[in-house]
Amino acid sequence: MYRSFILFIIVLSMIAGVSLIGQQALEDILSVELVSSQDVAIAGEDLDIALIIEIDDPWHVYAPEGNDEFIIAISPSIKSEGQPFSVYEWTFPKAEMISVAGVKEPAAVYGGRLILRTSIAVEATASGILELAGTVYYQACDDVQCLIPATVSFNHSLKIVDNANLSQSINTNIFTHSNSSLPETVTEVAEDDNISGLVVKYGMILTFAIIFLGGLALNLTPCVYPLIPITISFFGGTDAGKGRTFWMALAYVLGIAVTYSILGVVAALGGGLFGALLTNSWVLIGIAALLVGLSLSMFGVYEFRLPTGLMTAASQSKAGIFGSFFMGLTLGIVAAPCVGPFVIGLLTYVAAQQNVLLGFTMFFTLAMGLGLPYLFLAMYSSKISALPRSGMWMVGVRIIFGFVLIAMAIYFIMPLLGEYAPWVMSIFLIGAGVYLIVFDKSGEGNPLFNRIKQLIAIVLIMVGTWMSVPAETNSSQGISWSHPVTQTELSALLDTHRPIMIDVYADWCIPCKEMDKFTFSDPNVVNLSKEFMAIKIDMTRQSDNFEQDILSQFAIKGVPTYIFIKDGNEITSLRSTGFENVEDFIERMRQAL
Repeated sequence: MYRSFILFIIVLSMIAGVSLIGQQALEDILSVELVSSQDVAIAGEDLDIALIIEIDDPWHVYAPEGNDEFIIAISPSIKSEGQPFSVYEWTFPKAEMISVAGVKEPAAVYGGRLILRTSIAVEATASGILELAGTVYYQACDDVQCLIPATVSFNHSLKIVDNANLSQSINTNIFTHSNSSLPETVTEVAEDDNISGLVVKYGMILTFAIIFLGGLALNLTPCVYPLIPITISFFGGTDAGKGRTFWMALAYVLGIAVTYSILGVVAALGGGLFGALLTNSWVLIGIAALLVGLSLSMFGVYEFRLPTGLMTAASQSKAGIFGSFFMGLTLGIVAAPCVGPFVIGLLTYVAAQQNVLLGFTMFFTLAMGLGLPYLFLAMYSSKISALPRSGMWMVGVRIIFGFVLIAMAIYFIMPLLGEYAPWVMSIFLIGAGVYLIVFDKSGEGNPLFNRIKQLIAIVLIMVGTWMSVPAETNSSQGISWSHPVTQTELSALLDTHRPIMIDVYADWCIPCKEMDKFTFSDPNVVNLSKEFMAIKIDMTRQSDNFEQDILSQFAIKGVPTYIFIKDGNEITSLRSTGFENVEDFIERMRQAL
């Protein structure tokens, strides 16, 4: 009994000793020092800063990209709330890929000396002492184990001056692009993250005005076209006064804005694609059913009326406004698949700020810009009912819009139809054209409209016939894409001495289809693509870990995204999103060689 008690004390002492050693090691594993490029901070100008992080051997920390979701990446932060400066995004160097126990694929890690760079924008009214205080959150691991995540604090003070002649460059060995610890391509702000620059340069109020104008520009993208017939179909049959119609139209636009804003914030904070909700089969079917339901109203099957319960629960005016808002909520998702560099920058900025309120208000402003034209369209559409009923040509207009809505419904479910999708669309287009010519009599009283309707019918029949012709295999004439579906396949393709060109696309992405049809089919683009390892990554479903790894590894925020890699490093200045014409894309390809 006595010997057992002594043995218990010895074991307990050993455990305590190991714990103390582990705690001491945890504190000594990582040290942080903040340095600046100038010996003083200049009011109204940017200042380059860097964190010099020393990691004891044999420990390493994980990089923020290229790892599984459960891995805790190193994360620096500087407290800027209440301070006279704002912080740009951090720049991380290229990580080392090693095999780690418990992780299927090679992990991206940092070891030894690590330098993280960023810049701060000092306010023009700043004075006194600039206090730079922050933390580095990390988890130290070796090849077989990981320690408890820990935080290391750092502080740095600089005097603020208002004259650039009073400053002097320091730490020049750190703030040069030739430093081996830094990536080959370094930018103060990522190309797509132009919102940070707008906030610093113009202030928050002007930035919101620019975001609003960016929302207006979204109306030039093809994904918002379906909102035109939907808006006309919804408001065209209303019988309301001018004042009430305005409030209904405003509620409709607000509904679109709210849905668009929520989608954007969720995508930004969640790291997913904007519009990726359309990868869900039930969402696609629901949208298609909604569009078909709207088309039935255009064909005169019913008129838009709210359920009796809602009508009795509120006045007719309130019910109309509520119904308009609800319709806008439902249709906001239709505009989601189309994004451009401006929206990508907004997504990146919101994700970096991690401020839900700021993200929502920014996307709400963007969406209000998107919806502003539909406010006037709704007001105009509401006057359709005031036209003379003898004008049967208006019935023809509604029928044509009805066919447009059904075509959009088919388009949304095409990813679910597989190889039969072109046939379904082809049969519908031909059938719609035949109906307009043979069976629809709405234009007989108006010769001009009748000619326009017949022209539309002929175009529908021609397009439908063209879609029914089996596509010839143009593999010898088109870009020879590789289509990896696992991380192992992608890693093998990336392990090449040739320059790499990556196209990240999705079936629900209209600009992606335009790129395949107009840009990637150009003979000059095809010939130049032979100099690259051309990789095409499908993000339609995002149902496997592979797609999630791609989102994290390449920081994908929208599709299409084009990535160029040379000598193992991405040329970040050449990354782009959205549709590009042949000339611009060829120039981008030549710069990557």
